[in-house]
Amino acid sequence: MARKKQALFMMVLLFILLLPQQVMGAAPYSPSISLEASKNVLNMGEEFTVTVKGSNLEDVYAYQLNLYFNPNQLKFKLGSESTSIVGFSTPVTFSEEGGTHLVFAHTKSGKAAGDSGAQDLATFTFTTTGYGSASVALKDTLLIDSKESQSTTSVALVSTSIVTTGDEGSSSGGGNGGGGTPSKEDIIAAEGGALTLHGATIDVPVGALDNDIKVSVAKVSDISMLPVDSSLKLISDVYEIKKDKEGEFKKLVVITLLFDKTAVDFTKSFVGVYWLNEQTHTWVLLDDLHVDQVNGTASGSVKHFTKFAVLISTKKDSDLDETSFADIKGHWAETSIRELIKLGAINGYPDNSFKPDNKITRAEFVAVIVKALNLKAQAALNFDDMSAHWAKNEIAIAAALGVVNGYTEQAFGPDDVLTREQMAAIVIRAAQIDPVSKNIDVTDSSAISDWARTALATAMAKGLVDGYEDHTVKPQANTSRAEAATVILRALKLTK
Repeated sequence: MARKKQALFMMVLLFILLLPQQVMGAAPYSPSISLEASKNVLNMGEEFTVTVKGSNLEDVYAYQLNLYFNPNQLKFKLGSESTSIVGFSTPVTFSEEGGTHLVFAHTKSGKAAGDSGAQDLATFTFTTTGYGSASVALKDTLLIDSKESQSTTSVALVSTSIVTTGDEGSSSGGGNGGGGTPSKEDIIAAEGGALTLHGATIDVPVGALDNDIKVSVAKVSDISMLPVDSSLKLISDVYEIKKDKEGEFKKLVVITLLFDKTAVDFTKSFVGVYWLNEQTHTWVLLDDLHVDQVNGTASGSVKHFTKFAVLISTKKDSDLDETSFADIKGHWAETSIRELIKLGAINGYPDNSFKPDNKITRAEFVAVIVKALNLKAQAALNFDDMSAHWAKNEIAIAAALGVVNGYTEQAFGPDDVLTREQMAAIVIRAAQIDPVSKNIDVTDSSAISDWARTALATAMAKGLVDGYEDHTVKPQANTSRAEAATVILRALKLTK
């Protein structure tokens, strides 16, 4: 009898082992993840969505998605992440890894069953910011079942390709744009913001407006009536930027344009963003010029809208020495300025001037000190007012290293003029100088902010920042380009 039971048990066991997986209740296939873009061929500044799709899922209670993309070509729209799956999502976070690494997590709550089969896990919105091919890639997807036993799917790197064409804002090199209906977008006065239309980026700071405006951008298709200057050559499209309200801005607005970098010998040419003066029929150079030779963009500041373009002029033989700026000869900071220019940390202007007594902004100062001290870090920038700013990479590095802070978690104020106490705090952190516990013996000590007191005392004790003959330090006074160059060079020598 015992032998019959044993034989029967073995037959049942063998039958179970030979059952197909479907009968056993196991998934016939392993989970897989794919990406799907709403469009794969787009114009510059156009939005598109990427949806993460799962198939053959089994009991997925929570998951984490890791998306990778090139921030020079694509910009993620903050707050655009969404999912139709019931549960709770964390706001998108960033971790810089050879591009931008976007992290999104979602979970159910309580004793809920996980999702199985085919599911759309999440959708993200991006905007094209660079020409050519780009991709959004997904890897290291983490799936967690309702039993809370973590299991990472063996998903190979999957991606979707995006191509940005030149139809709506490419640099033609000759300015023969396609014209057409202008693109329009709103700017909220209380929030400011940056927008990219037809390849032109307009960054409006908070407080620059009294009323909300609608901005329009159109490329000028007929340039035959534009002024001709034998000393200037057009290397971009001509953009006509308008707003639906009269009057100038209260603060400087940054205009960034694409240009044909293949048409420029940067060792022999000055690159500048110019606005068209309709009354004098001449091109006028914008202030605060910054040129990105790698990505082929140039930016400048202005308080009004009109027609804008990127033009180049040939450097004179006397201009080829970049330290020979006419307006620094005999200046009290001439030596410091020349040394910092030679280090490649600060530049002059295309008109062969340095403007040593001009005030320096928070963004300009951070950019110079990051270059001078060769600061390195991998980080993403989360300030709302830095999304399209020319100095976003330098400020991201400084913020990641704890060198700078924003006014709030959302606002950095890049184009605000730098104060002397802000300069002291930034340079002490950047140069990693040990703080000095010392009272500041100045008559305007009460004007120093509490957060800056130790930094300013340290900067004065180390000889980085000088007081004035009237025994004041003027902590709230604005900092000039000459003062900034001097302080940064002193810090550089002190660290060496």
